[in-house]
Amino acid sequence: MGHELILTKDGKRQNITQLIGNLAWSSNVEALGVEMSFQYAYNDTLYFNKFDILNIGDQIVMFNEGKVLNYFIIVKEGEAGRFGKSYTCFDRAWYLNKNETIIQFKKLSANKAIEKLLDKFIIKHKIASMPTLIRKIYKDITVSDIILDILTQVEQETGIKYRMEMKKDILTISKMTDLIINPKIRLPSNTNPIPVTATISNPSKERSIEDMKNKVIVVTSDDKSTKVYAQKDDTKSISHYGLLTEVVTLDSKNAAQARNIAANTLKELNRVNETVSCEMLGDDDIRAGRILEMNEPITGIVGKYLIKSASHTVNNDIHKVSVELGAV
Repeated sequence: MGHELILTKDGKRQNITQLIGNLAWSSNVEALGVEMSFQYAYNDTLYFNKFDILNIGDQIVMFNEGKVLNYFIIVKEGEAGRFGKSYTCFDRAWYLNKNETIIQFKKLSANKAIEKLLDKFIIKHKIASMPTLIRKIYKDITVSDIILDILTQVEQETGIKYRMEMKKDILTISKMTDLIINPKIRLPSNTNPIPVTATISNPSKERSIEDMKNKVIVVTSDDKSTKVYAQKDDTKSISHYGLLTEVVTLDSKNAAQARNIAANTLKELNRVNETVSCEMLGDDDIRAGRILEMNEPITGIVGKYLIKSASHTVNNDIHKVSVELGAV
C-alpha cells in the first residue's frame, strides 16, 4: 500500500495519492514542525477540472500501510503555466508559530507552565515532568517561542535536553534520551529485517571547534548594573584550544541557579562537534530530534547520533531519507 495522502474536506475523505508526485517531507532540530511538499497533477482542460480540489487551508492526512502518520495543513500553492501545481504543507505545530499571546507564570513547574499555555489554545498535549520553576511574564511572543524559552531554562538548570514535536494532533515533549530509535526494514519483503542504518550510502563526516566554548560566565543584568553570579572553565581545554568564552545573562529571579547553569552550559559547549551526513532507505520514525545507533566503521561513524535534520522522499514507491547527524 505504501504512503498515501488523504484530503479531508467538508466531512469527506478523498484519496489523492494517484494525482501526486515528488512527495517529500522534512524536519529539523531548529524548526518546530514537519514540512511536506508534493506536485499535483493538473491542467486547465475540461477533463481535469473535477480534480482541481485542493485549496490553501485544507487538511491532508498522511498514511503508510493504513496507519496515520501525521496531519498537515496546506499553506502554500504554486502554479506554473497550464500544467501542474505544487503544494507546501506543515503539520499542526505550524499554528504554534502563528499565535502570539500574553501570559505570566509565578513559580510554576515547567511542564505545568507549558500545559497551562497549551490549554489556553485548546491544544492536546503530553508533556514530560520538568520540575524547573518558571517565573516570567511573556508578552506579544508566539506560543512556540514561549515553549522553547521554557525548555532552554530547563536545559540550563538541569542539563537535560527535551524535544518538542507534534504527533498527529498531540504536542509531545520528551527527553531526547528517551527518543532512541532502531528502525528496521526487510529487503526483500520475505527476508529477515535489518537495521535501516545498515543501508547507508554517501557518508561524510566533519569535525569542528567553531561552536566550542571552554569558559562560561553567568550574569544578571538590569538597567543599572551587571553582576557576575558564577563562572566555570576548563583549563585543559583552554590550554589546548585557546580561550573561548560564553556569557549567559539571567533574570535576577533565576540567579540562585547560576552555578548549575554555568556547569551545564560548559558541559554542553566544551566539545569538538562532529557532524555526519548520509543517505539511507527511509523509515517514518527517522525524524529530527531522535537518536540513531550508527555502525559504519569505514568512516568511523559509530555510536549514538542525534538526528539534526531528516529529508524524506518517495518516488516510484521507493522511500529514501537524507540525514544530518550530530554525535551524542
